[in-house]
Amino acid sequence: RAALPLRYTAHTSCFRREAGAAGKDTRGLLRTHEFDKVELLAVAGGAEQAVAAQEDILARSEALLRTLGLAYRVVDLCTGDLGGSAARTWDIEGYAPGVDMWLELSSVSWFADYQARRANIRYRPDGGKATEVAHTVNGSAMGWSRTVATYLETHRQPDGSIAIVEALR
Repeated sequence: RAALPLRYTAHTSCFRREAGAAGKDTRGLLRTHEFDKVELLAVAGGAEQAVAAQEDILARSEALLRTLGLAYRVVDLCTGDLGGSAARTWDIEGYAPGVDMWLELSSVSWFADYQARRANIRYRPDGGKATEVAHTVNGSAMGWSRTVATYLETHRQPDGSIAIVEALR
């Protein structure tokens, strides 16, 4: 347990069907069916570590958006909106002024022992003889297409150019 939580990151490609696919926003950057993202994962030794890991991943995702100068909000999803595997999820939504909408840019979920049980990820508690099932936390640092759309709309200048924030220079 002393080595936990373990933290990992990966670049992933996502393929998904969007709800309302017959609507007006089925093309362009707002409703892409294929997109890339940076995935953050933590394997924790129990609920207490997992909650701290979820807060850490949320803070990392928020820091990226602040660095880009984007307006965002964190939405704590109610139980009825959670998938069957998540114990708690926060969505991070960025404001896109061009469409006057909040777009989901990131999601940070604590899965309790659901994923670890299925993957048989276990750890041995300090001083314990028996192993216990770990807890997992997954978060996307940002979905690229919606973050790009939000960035372009936020930093567009009156002459049509885009201001580039210091972090990107």
